[in-house]
Amino acid sequence: MKGLPPERVAHAKMNYSFIVPSMLVLLVIMGYYFFRPRLPIRLNRSFLAILVIDIFTELFECISYRLNETWPAHDPRLLGAFNLLFYFFFFSRSYMFFVFTISVLDARSIGRSELHRYVPAPFFGFALTVLVNPLTGWLFTIENGCRNGPLYWLIYACGGSYALFSLMAVYRHRRELTAHEVISLTAIQLVLLVGLFVRFLVPTFVVMNTFCLMVIIIIFISFLNPDLYLSERGYVYNLPAFQALLSECYRRCRPCRILGFALQNYNEHREIFGGKQMDDALTRINRWLTDSFPELSAYYLRNGCFALVGQNCPDLFAIRKKLRERFAGAWKTGVGELRLNVSFVEADMEVLDCPADRMVNTLMISLDDLSRVSEPDASLSLSDSIEEINQKLIIRRCLERALEQDELEVFLQPLVDCATGKRIAAEALVRLRDEEGKLIRPDLFITMAEQEGHIVQLGEQVLSKVCRFIRDNDMDAIGVRWINVNLSPVQFMARDIPARFAAILKEYGVSEEMIHLEITEQSMIDFSLLRDQITGLHENGFEFSLDDYGSGYSNLSRVRQYPFTNIKIDMEVVRNYCRDRDLLLPALVQAFKKMNLSITAEGIETAEMAGALKEIGCDYLQGYYFSRPVPMTEFLAQAV
Repeated sequence: MKGLPPERVAHAKMNYSFIVPSMLVLLVIMGYYFFRPRLPIRLNRSFLAILVIDIFTELFECISYRLNETWPAHDPRLLGAFNLLFYFFFFSRSYMFFVFTISVLDARSIGRSELHRYVPAPFFGFALTVLVNPLTGWLFTIENGCRNGPLYWLIYACGGSYALFSLMAVYRHRRELTAHEVISLTAIQLVLLVGLFVRFLVPTFVVMNTFCLMVIIIIFISFLNPDLYLSERGYVYNLPAFQALLSECYRRCRPCRILGFALQNYNEHREIFGGKQMDDALTRINRWLTDSFPELSAYYLRNGCFALVGQNCPDLFAIRKKLRERFAGAWKTGVGELRLNVSFVEADMEVLDCPADRMVNTLMISLDDLSRVSEPDASLSLSDSIEEINQKLIIRRCLERALEQDELEVFLQPLVDCATGKRIAAEALVRLRDEEGKLIRPDLFITMAEQEGHIVQLGEQVLSKVCRFIRDNDMDAIGVRWINVNLSPVQFMARDIPARFAAILKEYGVSEEMIHLEITEQSMIDFSLLRDQITGLHENGFEFSLDDYGSGYSNLSRVRQYPFTNIKIDMEVVRNYCRDRDLLLPALVQAFKKMNLSITAEGIETAEMAGALKEIGCDYLQGYYFSRPVPMTEFLAQAV
C-alpha cells in the first residue's frame, strides 16, 4: 500500500473523504477554464497539462487503491497496470508543476539557466523506474496485494526535488519578477512540500490531491484567470495579452503577422458622442472581430486601437478589405449610429526580427499617431517606419529618465545690448542627451513632452535650474540682468502655473525681475486663456517677451492687449530683411518702439547682420555670431 512500510499489506482501508470535493472543485475550474477564451501561450498550455494530469492522477489513484483493497477478486496484472499508471502520472504531475514555474520565468523574458537545461533528467529517471518496475519491483510488487518496494521513497524524492528546483529558480530570478509573482510561486512550492510531508505522515488519507488543488487555485488566480487577459469592452484580449503572445512568438521564433488598426480622431469622437456611446461601439466592434475572424486572435489595445494576430501567414490584404467594407457602414449603438474611419498598420515579426517589447511599443506609437489623422484609409507598414519609431522610443526613454532623475541640462545663449556691444541677458534653452551622451534635437523631445503630458514638469525643472544658477552666481559680475525662460503653449493649459512658478522663485530666493518669460505666437490662438495666464504671472512680478514674432498669427492690435515688454523678431524675418532690405521691418520696429516695447533680433550670424539690425533700431541681438547656446559652466567662463 502506498505510503505504508513494505511489510504492511496493501488492503488496509483508505480514507477517501478528501478526494471527492477536490475532484468536484477541479472539474469546476476546468469547466470555467475551457469555456473562456484562452491565449495560445506556453503558460496556458502548461496549466492545461497540469489539469489533465492531475485528473488522471486522482482517477488512477482511486482505482488502484480500490483494487488494492479488494485484491483477491482481481487479476494481479490489472493491479500492476493501474499502479504503474498511478506512479507515472504522480511523477508527471510533480514535473509539470516545475514546468509551469519555468514557463512563468520565460514569460517574463528571463533567460534560461543551466538549471533549466538539466532538470528534465530526473523525470526521465523516475519514468524509467516506473517502466522497468514489472521486472525489478523497485517501486512496488504484486504479491498478496500491492506491497511497497525498496525505492518507494522516490515518490517523495520526485515531488520534493522539483519543488526545491522551482524555489531555486524563483530565488535566483527574484529581482526580475514582481513581488506578487515571487510570493505566488513560492507559495506554490511550499504547499506542494507540505502536501508531501502530510502524505508521508498519514499515508492512509488520500490528501495529497487536496494540496495539489490548492496549488492549482493559486496558479489560476495569480497567473491564468482568463479575465486577466480579456478586455472590458467585448470578448477580445487586452494589451497585456497582446504583449504576452508576441513575447512568446519572439522567444520561440514562431512567425506571426499583425494587422493593427485605429479609429481616426478617437478622442474627438469620445468627447462629442460621450463615453457610453463610444464604449458601446467598441464592444460591438470587438464582437464583430471575433465572429468575423475566428482563425485570428483579436485584441483591443487602448484608445480606439485594435490588433488582429495570425500565426499561419494570414492574408492581410483580404482582412483589410473586409475591415474597410464593414467600416464603410455605420455602427449601431444604444442611442444611435456612429460612422467611423480606420487607419492600418501592418507588421511581420519574422521580417522585422525585433524583441516583442519594442514591437509592441512601436506598434502602439504608430497606432496612436494614426488615430489623430483624418485621411481616408490611412496606413503604414511597420517595417517602413520602425527606425523612426525606435528613435522616438529612445527619446521617450531618455526624456522620462531625465525628468525622473533631474538630468535635463540648461544651456544659455547671450543677448547683446546694441548700445554697448556687451551681453546684458541670456536665454535659457533646455537640452537632453541620449544614452551615448549626444544631444537630441530640442524640437523632437519638446514636442514629445507636450504630447505626453511632461511639458509642465520639464518647464518647472528648467526654471528651477535657472533659479539655482542665479542664486549661486554673481549676475552683475557676469553681465546678466535677467534670463529669458521659454513657456510652451501647452503649459498654459495648467491653470496653477502662476502659483507654481512663484513658489519656485521663492524656494531659491530669486526676484521675479530676474526672470523674463517668453511665449510664442502660437500661444496667442486661445485669447481668453492666454490673457488670464499672463495676467496672473504678471501680477506675480514676471515680465514677458513675445518670441518668434512674424512666424505666427499675431498682429499689432493683439500685441497691445498683453503686458509684453519685449518683442523678439523671428530669425527668418531677420534673414529675409538682410537679403532684401525693404521698409516693412524698419517700420514694424519703429511701431513697437512707439508702444514702449524693446526689440530683440534673433538669428544674427554675421557682423553685417548685426549692423543692419542695429541700424533700424533694435535694442538687443541674439545669434551664433555672438555665441551658440552653451552649458552654464561655459557661459560663466566666457564672462571671465
